[in-house]
Amino acid sequence: MRAGILVPVRDDPYTCLARAAELGFMSGQLSIWNMALYQTQTAAQIRDACRELDFTITAVWCGWSGPVDWSYPGMYDTLGLVPAWLRARRVDELLQGASLAHEIGVDCVVTHLGYIPDNPLDSNRIGIVHAIRTIAREIGLHRQRFLFETGEELPLTLVQLIRDVGMDNLGVNFDPANLLINGRANPSDALDLLAPYVGGVHAKDAVYPTGVNPKGKEMPLGQGQANFPVLLRKLSKAGYQGDLTIERESTGGDEQTKDILAGKAYLEKIIMDMDQS
Repeated sequence: MRAGILVPVRDDPYTCLARAAELGFMSGQLSIWNMALYQTQTAAQIRDACRELDFTITAVWCGWSGPVDWSYPGMYDTLGLVPAWLRARRVDELLQGASLAHEIGVDCVVTHLGYIPDNPLDSNRIGIVHAIRTIAREIGLHRQRFLFETGEELPLTLVQLIRDVGMDNLGVNFDPANLLINGRANPSDALDLLAPYVGGVHAKDAVYPTGVNPKGKEMPLGQGQANFPVLLRKLSKAGYQGDLTIERESTGGDEQTKDILAGKAYLEKIIMDMDQS
C-alpha cells in the first residue's frame, strides 16, 4: 500500500496534478464534477501531464449535475442515483466520466450512489438497481470497475445491493470518514463486511454525530475515530495493495496542505511499522 491523494480537477489538469506532485505524491484519484471536462482533449492533457510528472491515476471519481445537497435532510433526495427524475441524466454523465477514464487508461470509476433504501422491494431502489446494472454492463465492455463510495448506505445494504445488481465488476471505494459522519457504522466493523469488495480507499478521518447533530465532523488523519492501524491491517489481510487516497475536505489553503502532508506521514509510518512487523 502507498499514500495517494485525491486531485480535484476543475479546469487545467496539469496545474492540479503538478500541485499533487509538488506535495510528494506519485499517484492519486482524479475528482471531476465539471461535465465540460469529459472530452478527448482533456484526456490528452491528463495523459501528457501524468507522463511529464511521472504520476499515476488510480481512479476517476465522477460527479453529476443537478441539485446536490450534502446537508440534512436534503441529502436523502438529491444525491447520486437516488432521485428518479435525475437518474437518466446522471447515468449518462457517469458513462461519460467512464469514457474519459478509459481514454487515460484508468479502469476504476467511482461515485456516491446516494441514500439507497434498505428495503429491496422499494420501487425506487429497483430503479437504482437497473441503473447500476446499465452502467456496469457498459463500462464492463472496457474492463472497467464501478466502485461505490461508502458513507450513505448501511454496509449490509451496500453488500446486498451489489449482489442484487449481479455484475462482477462492482466494488466499493472504502471511506471510513463518511461512515462516521453519517453515523452508518464503525469503519473497522464495516470493513469486515466490505473487505471482499474493496477496490479503492479514501484515507479520511472523522467523528460520529453528537447530541442532536445529524452529521458528524471530518477531522485530520489520526485525530478522529477511524482506527487506521486496524483498518490497514485488515485491508492487508484481505489482500488489498492499492492506494490509500488522502482526501481532506473541511479546510483549505495552507491549513489543508499542512493536514495532507501530516496525513501522508501518518499513513507512511503505519505502513512502515506493518512492513517491519
